[in-house]
Amino acid sequence: MSVAGEHDQEDDDDDNKSDQVEISLTVTVTKGDGPRLEFTCIGYSEGITIEGMLMKGPEGSSKELPYEGPEFTDLDENLQREFHGYLERRGITMSLQNFLREYMMKKEGKEYVNWLKNMKEFVQN
Repeated sequence: MSVAGEHDQEDDDDDNKSDQVEISLTVTVTKGDGPRLEFTCIGYSEGITIEGMLMKGPEGSSKELPYEGPEFTDLDENLQREFHGYLERRGITMSLQNFLREYMMKKEGKEYVNWLKNMKEFVQN
């Protein structure tokens, strides 16, 4: 799994998602040397959503599978739930998402402090 980034999202809907911090995740599931299943996910404070998924050729292979499949939201709701369960059984849970959120916030804070130090040093010299 890789954490692709973190950013604030302002949702104009009438729900409670305004000014929410979201974490972009790419989860890759492999079985030996065969093809891989890659999930593109977003972690919110309420849970993890799957934005999309696709099969890819084996790691290091230039062979890509030609059909990327339908949009995740176009899949039957039961199938969508099954894929969420599939990820949960592989450790992609709320506790992991909360850990990643805290880690990213601390990392961003440290990077900001380092940036300030570098800017101060540059400006003063």
